[in-house]
Amino acid sequence: MRKATAALLALALAPWAPAGLACGHCIEDKIAAVYDHAIVTQALARKHQVAFFGLDGPLNGGDGERRLLERAAESAYGADRGSARVSIESASLSVAYDPEKVSYFGLQQFLHKKLARQGHTPLPLRMMDRLAELKTPARPAQ
Repeated sequence: MRKATAALLALALAPWAPAGLACGHCIEDKIAAVYDHAIVTQALARKHQVAFFGLDGPLNGGDGERRLLERAAESAYGADRGSARVSIESASLSVAYDPEKVSYFGLQQFLHKKLARQGHTPLPLRMMDRLAELKTPARPAQ
């Protein structure tokens, strides 16, 4: 009887579940885990931007994996050396880049190719081009 009651309760509450999952808090938590104010202010002073990505795929949690992901992000054309930050716990990555050399989506495509070998996919979260202002990047015209 308890299982049936629990199932009915779950069905009754199901319509409200997507609204709770899409509130944006998890995105902000992922960004906060890799936000480095010094990197952001240095990048913005040079008219660079900071890209934030989620990481989909298995993460083993080691320091070696974190460094590997940071090096991969910094190897992208236009990426600022020393600017990548990775949070294994939050499955997120940030990197500063020069928008004159590479677009947000160009950076994402590079990371997708580079990280696919390790079973990871970069998921677009936000980009920052001004202090205290996170933006959702506009999709390129096709």
